[in-house]
This record gives sequence, structure tokens and C-alpha cells, in this order.
Amino acid sequence: MGELEEKETPQTESQGQQETLEEPKETDKMLDSKKDEAKEKSPTPQTSKPASPNAGKKSPVPGAEGNPAEKPAGEEIIDIPAENGSKSNGDGADGDEKKISKEEREVKPKKIPIGGLKLPGFFMKNKPKAEGDGAEGELLEKDKEQAEEKEANGDAAAAAAGKDGEQKPRPGLGQRLRNFFVRKPAADKEQQKKQLTNGDADAKSEATAEAAAAEDADPPPKRGLLNAIKLPIANMIPKKRSGDDVELGLGKAGLASMETLDDSLKDQDTVDRAPLKSNGADDLKSELKDEKLAAEQKLAAEEEERERPVSLWCRLRGYKCSVDDALIVFGILLFMLLLGVIGYVLTHETMTSPPLRDGRYISTVTGCGLVEGVKDDGAFAFRGIPYAKPPLDELRWRPAQLIEQIDDCWNGTLQVHNRSTVCTQRLGNGTTIGEEDCLYLDVVTPHVRYENLLPVVVLIGADSLAGPSPGILRPSARYSRSHDVIFVRPNFRLGVFGFLALEALTKESHPHTSGNYALTDIIAALKWIQLNIRNFGGNPQSVTLLGYRAGATLVSALVTSKKLEGLYTRAWASSASAIFPGKPLQESERLNQQIMATLDCQDAACLRETSSEKLWAATPDTWFQFPATIPQAQELTNANRHEWLVLDGDILYQHPSESWKLAPIPTNANQLHQPRLVMGSTAHEAHTLKLRELHANWTAEEVREYIQNSQLGALGLTDEIIKRYNATNYAALVAIITDIRTVCPLLTNARLQPTVPFYVVTQGEGSDKLATVDADVQAILGRYEPHTVEQRRFVSAMQQLFYYYVSHGTVQSFDTRRRVIIVEQDAQAQEDHDHCNYWIGKDIVPRFARVD
Repeated sequence: MGELEEKETPQTESQGQQETLEEPKETDKMLDSKKDEAKEKSPTPQTSKPASPNAGKKSPVPGAEGNPAEKPAGEEIIDIPAENGSKSNGDGADGDEKKISKEEREVKPKKIPIGGLKLPGFFMKNKPKAEGDGAEGELLEKDKEQAEEKEANGDAAAAAAGKDGEQKPRPGLGQRLRNFFVRKPAADKEQQKKQLTNGDADAKSEATAEAAAAEDADPPPKRGLLNAIKLPIANMIPKKRSGDDVELGLGKAGLASMETLDDSLKDQDTVDRAPLKSNGADDLKSELKDEKLAAEQKLAAEEEERERPVSLWCRLRGYKCSVDDALIVFGILLFMLLLGVIGYVLTHETMTSPPLRDGRYISTVTGCGLVEGVKDDGAFAFRGIPYAKPPLDELRWRPAQLIEQIDDCWNGTLQVHNRSTVCTQRLGNGTTIGEEDCLYLDVVTPHVRYENLLPVVVLIGADSLAGPSPGILRPSARYSRSHDVIFVRPNFRLGVFGFLALEALTKESHPHTSGNYALTDIIAALKWIQLNIRNFGGNPQSVTLLGYRAGATLVSALVTSKKLEGLYTRAWASSASAIFPGKPLQESERLNQQIMATLDCQDAACLRETSSEKLWAATPDTWFQFPATIPQAQELTNANRHEWLVLDGDILYQHPSESWKLAPIPTNANQLHQPRLVMGSTAHEAHTLKLRELHANWTAEEVREYIQNSQLGALGLTDEIIKRYNATNYAALVAIITDIRTVCPLLTNARLQPTVPFYVVTQGEGSDKLATVDADVQAILGRYEPHTVEQRRFVSAMQQLFYYYVSHGTVQSFDTRRRVIIVEQDAQAQEDHDHCNYWIGKDIVPRFARVD
């Protein structure tokens, strides 16, 4: 702002004569005039405020009224005080006071600062009306008025000119955010009130006109969405003021200060050169000059202090932080920490995992060479990894043998992208599928890495020991990723290839035994897991066996064998058979001798040369037929029913129930709450389409008739059973059969083991509201499709039970005093199962238990 506009006025004669003389500053003359006025009223001439509101108006000069024509337009007549400092009182009482002649009048060209013009609506709109001219008003204004003007206008110049150079502390970040959204009062009305109270008529009329114009004007437009976003951010960032800002009036110097006016009035071409008589104000001028010099020195010191480099620690200590600022900083730091953690996890995952080929293929190493898997639904699947030698030719009906020789391995990288071939088996309709070369396993893992190893779940599933297998028990890539577990599903031999016990086979083997070859396959797969699962991101110290139906029967038998020690951590058996082998090996070999007669073979060599199709055809049909409906009387006379599992003396020494009875009772709390085995079933496991289609609706009369024609009716239990189960529909009939065949026999086995939890799924689905045989396993693997809120809660409860057991080794809701867990919408523990006590008391259970 330092520029001045100059009004051109005609040069008078006195100006021409006195142009070589030096004229005092306009500020000095004003100060002298005010000092004289103050002497008449107060003994303190240093006051800086006029005595009256009209002190700023120009007093008439003697003689001016008598000669008005000689006063040029736009000229200002300035009264030069007398030499003794006295002033005419206007009544002529002082006789020796000199009159000012025309030649002694001074005509001074006035210099008006830019922004000082009284133009309505422009520069004076937000500026208060000062007394006198611009320089006098700014000099004589009180400190209190400066502070009020600083609060109203937010002018940095007023803050710099305040008392002792004090500066208002800078508001914090949170305060600036709040102030931005607070509606501030208009500064025009405050300025107009100040102007009206000053008593200035011109300012009053001007303020009145401006107020009327402001009322007629339209309200300011609302901020747009873009400004609403940009301005708060801009207000939070402090702006650095440059030297240009100070010079332009935007810094601490302010707009049109007294120092600027004094410097600008030193122009030799625009001042009057009239001789200055001493008026006795030299002391005041000297004091002002000293104050000015001190202020300049202080300002220079402050500028030097600001330019001096300050350390970051000093800036942080000097910053006054409010609660809002601390919360904002904490949120920013928390967000940055979250970004850092995510970035670390992503980069660490990339660094610890092998690279992908073509964006979907990944390789890892096994004991026999590299294998390459494929990305599947967010996880990685390796399908068809050989874990044992093919059981062909001389290896047929021999225990599974791990691949230990390099000659049996492969060269390069083995691609295991496709599903492995299942073992040869017989389906429910009598057809056979699969191959004998089937000892492969599938691995599904969410990560391939060597850190943060995940628990392993081994899936062993089969509807019966002759097949089909694995049935529904297939690994889920989605649940492997969502629950952070690794699924391993090994194939194992079935039917005559997995369980045939013959004397001819026993004689040529060492140790002398036969049968249970499927158990050796599972043991070999568990050994492979211990050796290689680390390369797939799995923890060999956390291996859980999940058995389903006939697979659960194998799991229940294996956990009693010493061959499995150190190969697994815990086991979960769903809908297993409660009848295990109890016959000696020689008895089983004698009962199986008829297959040799059918094939017309006398030794094991003849059997190994026979094709798999002939072997399946030579298997008696009675070996595939097991009672699954309501007990019949003829079952009591069939003492020679076939059993696939045998007491071979190598893997199974004795009946599992005997092993459970002889097992030591746990003494510490960890063993009680961390069971090695969990057993369970569903409430309608015996449901089959064949049974359902016997009648269209299964009325109460049809249910009664069906029970009456069974062994239960022969025992005279029909009325008791119907009353106990309220057997009036198909669901009640299936619950009766399931309790007799599966649930109660399994509970009998569980009672032999103090630490084994037992669960029953009762949540039904479909029109008959049946909890079918695969409801629990389908929920665990994420293939159960819930249609109601109750079903969704059941799925969540079942998954919570299983995956918590896999990760922590404990079963929620389990108490040794309340061992039966009913899983419906939620898992609820109860002391016992009353229906089972009834069947056990009637000697129905476990006599008619299901056999795989």
C-alpha cells in the first residue's frame, strides 16, 4: 500500500516564495495544535485523545471569512501558532497577539493514502470513521478501540500495532475447524455502530447510506459443495507471510500507519517550505521519535527472531494442543498405522510366499519333488499328490508303503491341477467306479508359506466301507480361506481291496496278518502330512481328523491304535457305527473263504492276477447289505453277519470299547477340557428315500402299523414308544429308528470315555423338518443352504463348535456333568438323553446298532 495519490492544486505566490524553505511534517503540526488545546484543559499535554468529539474538525482561521474569494478550491488553511505557543481566544482580549496575514497562510497540497477516499461501498465500507484526517485518526485512536477493530475485522495490522506488540495466540486446529462452521455476524453493522457513536455527521450519513444499501442487497450466495470441502482444509494450513505482504499492508505493519505517512510526506516536491516557528513541542517530538525508533528496533528484533531457524522439538513444545487437536492427530496416526499394518501384511505375504505363474499357478516342494497347484476361489488347491506307492500287482493287499526311493519319484515339477482318481468302489445301485492306483491326496490351503502355520483338517469320508467315498466330504476352498485351515483329503482303499482278510494273504505277509489295508492307507497319509504339510503352510502339531459315517467308524477305531500316536492331535466322528470288530482274525478269515471258492483260487498269487471287476463280482451281496430300518426279528438269528473291520493283531488289538474302558482317567483340568475325540450324530440319520416313499403322508395309523410289525411290536412296546415319541408322523418314526441304530449306541460308547463330548443335531429342514445324516457336515463345510433365521443360527453354531475345537482343542458348551450337546438354533448342553436310557433299559441298544 505504500503509494500515495496526489491532488493537483494551483501553486500560490507564497508557495513560490517559500519553496526553498523547509516545512515541518503535517503530523508535527497536528500534534502541536492538539498539545495547545490540551494545555488549556489538562496539565498533562501528552494525552493523545482529543478533548471533544469535534476536536477533529478544522477550526476557522481568523480572516478567512473576510476574504473568501482568495481561498482556492481544494486548499486547506492551516493555523500557524504563535511563537510563545499561545493561541487566540477569538475575542481580541490579547492585544499583542499577531494576526496571520495572507502571505503567512500556507496552501498545502494534501496527499491522500490509497484507500482513504470516501467512496461509498468501496474502501470505507469496513473502515471506521476516524477523527481528523487519516493519519491523525490512526495515531490518536485508543488501544482499546484497536483491539475491538482487530476482533471485528481480523486485521493483522491492528494486532501488530497493539499494546507492547502483543499478538493474539493462534487458535488450534480443532478451534479453526469449529470456527469455520460458526456463522459470524456481519462486520459492516459493527463498524456502522462505531461510526455513529463518534459524532461525525459525515460518517453518520455515510454509514446510514451504506446500511440501507446493505439491507437492499441480496444475501451472499451459499457456499458450494466444493468450497465446503476445500475451505476447511485451507483454514487448517497456516499461511506463510512474505515480506511483500507486510509492505502491502497485509502483515504486521498494517494499512496506512503513522510511520508510513511520515515517510511519504518527506517528498520535497509536495510539502510547503514555510519557516517553522518554535511552538514548544520539541520534547514531544523527541519522545515520539524515540518511541518510533524503539518500535522499529523491536520490530527488527522480532523479524530476526522469526527468521532464526527453530528446531522441530521447540516448535512442538511451543504448540498449544487442545483436546480436539489431540483427537484429530490420534485419528491420523491410527489411520497411518492401519495402512502400515496392511502394507506390511501384503508385502510380507508376497515375500514369504512363492510367486504365482500366470497369475494362478503356484509351486511348492514335497519329499519327492516339486508340485504345482492352482488358485481356486481365493485359496490354492493341489489335487492328486501321490502319498504312497500304487497298490498294484505285488502291492495289492499289502500295507501302504510311502514313497522313499528317488526312483519312485518324478522329474521336474508335477502338475496337480485336476481332481484325483477315486479308489475302486461300489455304489449304492451296484455299479463300480474308480481305479486301484488311487493312493493320492488333495490339499487345499489359503496360503503357501512357512510362517504362521495353520491347523490341518484331514477329511475321511465314506457312506459305507465298500463305497461311495469320499461322498460329500470334499474340501471347501472358501472355508479354507475364511476359517484359516488347511484341508487334506486322502483316498483309501475300499471293499475287498481295503479289508479282505484271508489265510492265504496272512501266510505270505510279515507280520502274519491280513485285512485293514484301508487303515494302513490313512496312517501313511498322516505320515506324509507330518513330513510335508509345512511346505503348504500347515502345522503338523495341529492335525484334526474329521470322519463322516463309515469314515467316522475308521477314525473311531484308529484313535484306539498305538500306530496313530504322534500322527494326529484330535478327532471328530460324525454318525459313525457303534459296532466294531469283535471276532478273532481266524474267524474272519474262515468267513471270507467263500470268495476264494468263487474265484477258484488257491493262493494269493491267483488273487493278485484277478481283475478288479471279477473281484467285485465275486463279492457276496450279503457283504453290502446292512439293516438300516426298524429292527426285525430275523436279525437276532443272523450271528454270522459280515464285518469289514477285523482284529488283525497289528493295528487293532482289541475291541475299541475295551480300549476305552482301560484308558486312564484324566486327572488334570486340561485333559478334561481338551478331549482327543468328539462323537455325534443327527436326529434323523436313518432317513432314506426308500423308507419315505413307502407311504405318501405317513399318518398316525400307518406309523403305528409299521412299528407293530417290527421286533418292537413283538416285544409289546408299541404303545409306550408312540406315547414317548408322539409318533404320529414320518419325522417321529425316523427319530425312533435313528435312536436305536445310531444315536444311543454312540452315546453308549461315549459314556465309556469321561472326556468325550457327544452332540445331537436336531435342527430340521424341508417339509418334514428332518435333521438328515449330513446336516452337521454340510454346515461345517459351508454347503448347508439355510432358508430361515433358525437355520442360519444353526449353521453358525455348528461351525463355531467345530472350528473352535480345531483351533483350541476345546468344545464350547461342554461340561463333564452335562455331556450331551443338543444343536438346534444354538448349542445347549444337557445332562443326558432320556430316550437312550429307555432303549438301553429294554435291551434294544446296542443289540440292534448299525454296522458299516
